[in-house]
Amino acid sequence: MGFMENWKALQKYSAHAAERFLTIYLNTEPTANTQPEWKLHLKNGFKKLAEYTEAGDERRHLDSLLALQSKVEERVENSRNDMKKGLIIVADSSGGLFFCEKVQVGLSNAFYYEAEPRLEELHAITSKCPAAGIVQLSSDSVTIIDSLLCEINNEYYFEWDIVNDEWRERPSQSTSDLKSTVNKQREDYKERWEVDQARWVKRLTPIIERMAQEKQWQEIILSGEKAAASHVKEALHTTTSIHIVPKNLNNMKSREVLQEAYAVLQS
Repeated sequence: MGFMENWKALQKYSAHAAERFLTIYLNTEPTANTQPEWKLHLKNGFKKLAEYTEAGDERRHLDSLLALQSKVEERVENSRNDMKKGLIIVADSSGGLFFCEKVQVGLSNAFYYEAEPRLEELHAITSKCPAAGIVQLSSDSVTIIDSLLCEINNEYYFEWDIVNDEWRERPSQSTSDLKSTVNKQREDYKERWEVDQARWVKRLTPIIERMAQEKQWQEIILSGEKAAASHVKEALHTTTSIHIVPKNLNNMKSREVLQEAYAVLQS
């Protein structure tokens, strides 16, 4: 399952399913050091949890904590070569829950072993950087960025086929043979092209709506020519929140587009 499916399952998981929950927020951002700093933070975090558990009334939970530590260390070791900026783990003493997600968001190190999972920071992260579709509109092409947690999951490219009166997906952003053909036909049938410009919204909105459902977007962000963005917003039938970026992002790199789009959500 992807992050959104795992996150929804975690939120539905009963806090009464186990006696104790381990919650870890670990900063795994790469450093210049040969030995990653997060390894030391992970070791020290578990050491402090064990000391606290053993010293107080929680001594009976020590064995389950040590078992979880072994499981976490094994999972982290297997993922050590593809770490991102942060790692979030939520697991329970019964063995029924093990949420482990790498995120491209900076985290402060925090370790908890308590009667309930500590999800406040996870809620804050998903609110700040929700699953979003960023739609860049131009007269005959559309780029859609699928993003989550301030990270690009995938990019999709579409261009208008004036012959078949439909949007066609293409594998990359580069100019295609179809676009060259369309340009020639546009010169020959300028009047028809003006009509097509008014219709392409009707053909585009089902694509956006389908992707919003499949990708579980919480936000749709439109950029490009202002009038076109407004027409698309009005035509979309979805419960997903829709925003328009007050500037054209079409000539920007994808990472810059992502930053501008999330800035709109946070403004």
